[in-house]
Amino acid sequence: MQSFCICKIFIRLCRNSKLSYTFVPYFKILIMDIYQNPNCRKIRGSHLLEIYCAYCKYFIAKYQKVGESNFVKMYNDRIIEGSIDFSQFHGALFCPNCQARIATRYITKTDKKEAYRFVPAAFNRKKI
Repeated sequence: MQSFCICKIFIRLCRNSKLSYTFVPYFKILIMDIYQNPNCRKIRGSHLLEIYCAYCKYFIAKYQKVGESNFVKMYNDRIIEGSIDFSQFHGALFCPNCQARIATRYITKTDKKEAYRFVPAAFNRKKI
């Protein structure tokens, strides 16, 4: 769920060290809802990643990654928070902004844990 906030923006112009403000008309600013994952648990020895949509650079999730291997799948219990509500059932993850498919839900064979397998080149990650 996305909501919009309308606010006034003022620009500071400094010419001779005096502050003067110029009024700029109203702009729509997108406010993103962040959902906490109720299934999250802290993982020892992990580092944090922020995951973004590759097409529109919209924030998707904050994730605890263990190890330095390739980032192919995302376990549901390691997701800290995101712009998608992870407490609900999702067959696939879509970007809330541009509706691009980012990942597909599946159950791992070895662990029998719920995870999301990423579509290659559909996401960007940034280490925090």
